[in-house]
Amino acid sequence: MTTRASFRLPRPRPLDVVWAALLGLLVLAAPGSLVDQPSPALGNVLMVVWGLMYVLPLVWRRADADLATLALVPAHLVQLAFTNLPNAGNLTVPLMMFTVAAYGRLKYRLWWLAFGGLTALAASVDWTFGSSFEHSQAESFATLVATALVGFIGLGSVVAASWAVGAFVRARNEARLASRDAVTAQALQHQQAVELAATQERQRLAREMHDVVAHSLAVIVVQADGGAYAASMDGDPNLRLATAEKALATIRSTASDALTETRRLVGVLRSDQGTELAPAAGLGDIFGLVQGLSDAGRDVRMQVTGDASLRRNLSPGLELAVFRIVQEALTNAVKHAGDEASVLVHLHHAPHELVVEVRDTGVGAGPTDGLGHGLVGMRERVSAFGGSLAAHDHPDGGFVVTARFPTPQGAPR
Repeated sequence: MTTRASFRLPRPRPLDVVWAALLGLLVLAAPGSLVDQPSPALGNVLMVVWGLMYVLPLVWRRADADLATLALVPAHLVQLAFTNLPNAGNLTVPLMMFTVAAYGRLKYRLWWLAFGGLTALAASVDWTFGSSFEHSQAESFATLVATALVGFIGLGSVVAASWAVGAFVRARNEARLASRDAVTAQALQHQQAVELAATQERQRLAREMHDVVAHSLAVIVVQADGGAYAASMDGDPNLRLATAEKALATIRSTASDALTETRRLVGVLRSDQGTELAPAAGLGDIFGLVQGLSDAGRDVRMQVTGDASLRRNLSPGLELAVFRIVQEALTNAVKHAGDEASVLVHLHHAPHELVVEVRDTGVGAGPTDGLGHGLVGMRERVSAFGGSLAAHDHPDGGFVVTARFPTPQGAPR
């Protein structure tokens, strides 16, 4: 079975159809039009057909600039063959020079410019010698040559200027498209980077939840074993009952805390098939972070204010979040604040909240310092516990990160 290749004209643009109709009226009816310049060799009907040969290709001027320009060539050849005067149809030459430069195929643009130059030369010679040579004296030939040369320069300038304007429009359109594509690509890249950072942070939170939940389950198992042992041992029944009740109370409290933390984190977590991890870090491990940086030669200090006994009300998950936020803030300070900057880690235990502040005396945040990715994880950690995070340049210099965690009230753990 064979298939036949079919050719279809591209769909014209409505605005080009309107302009073609207006130019058609100009070519066929305006003063100086073809109707005003009848040719004995061409009847009136053929004159109208000739005029349509100028107009119809303009309908596809931008749909296919090269094809439309090529379709105009026969109309101009008819003019060279049967008349020696300009007409309104010649306005299509600069129009199409603009069109092929702005919308035509790149590989044909210079060829069309050269063709436009030849058209200008042919028109200047035809209009000068065709109308004057038979009635001129021999000594006026030089004058005719000069006239044709001047005409060629004028027509050629119009052709070149039209082509140059079209090339400028093409360059401007391409620059706009390139700029738009660059902005779109940059926005997409930024979105992907943010999503990747959020995904990585969620995976880290998932591993940390593994620590908290595993620790809680271990406590439950130990307390359950202890309660079972107390129930089976010999001795005072009241003592055995009290021991079992204490074990059950611990199991209930631990399970309740684990369930609460799981509900808080489930919206931002993803499952992770990682290996066994170390126990979760807490507030006590922050001193190790500070000491490690101090041993490395950095000026890092830690300050704890308020009622430190309130720490007993903090869950392991909250302590872990505080530790990670301080860790991320110290990492950013080391990377961006400068070697000479000092860093202060301040923990304040208030009756209803824990305030964590990490401030450095460096140069502050730059427009492209990359802090945004770290802040994504910080905000997710704080929001998981109903808190708030602020990160900004300090009025006295440097950068400050402040996290506020609401703390639970009730019996100490």
